[in-house]
Amino acid sequence: MKFFEKVSDADTERSLSRKMTPPFVTLVSVEPEIQYVALRNINLIVQKRPPNEIKVFFCKSNDPIYVKMDNLEIIIRLVSERNIEQVLLEFKESATEVNVEFVRRSVRAIGRCAVKLERAAEKCINVLLELIQTKMNYIMQEAINVIILANVQNVFLSMKVYCLL
Repeated sequence: MKFFEKVSDADTERSLSRKMTPPFVTLVSVEPEIQYVALRNINLIVQKRPPNEIKVFFCKSNDPIYVKMDNLEIIIRLVSERNIEQVLLEFKESATEVNVEFVRRSVRAIGRCAVKLERAAEKCINVLLELIQTKMNYIMQEAINVIILANVQNVFLSMKVYCLL
């Protein structure tokens, strides 16, 4: 990655990026320990060169919790208006997991998407409202916290969410 900055030709840069992708995708599909190391490196690469494909980072049910947490962070970095619907579906599904901390982070991730993509804020709040309907205490708490924090950050001010309070 350090030498990527030295490449001046856009076609060469795209070609090199395309050649790097398959090995990383392969590493994300192996043992959890290798997967974790690969994800840590992918997280660094994504900060400089966001890829087009996000589904590779969606959590699998048998992934260890530390891999799932890293995947959440990468997905948040990669979310765009083009893929927000896929991401929200993934986060909504993640909010039904058994690990409470992972569920909380998944719900917070929805709020982070709203802050990152203001045009998608309404979609995000709709997902949060759906999660509140689950009547699971920790999901409801986290979703309400996210909505309140987003209000403070002026993301949802134009929407009528005060009825929750």
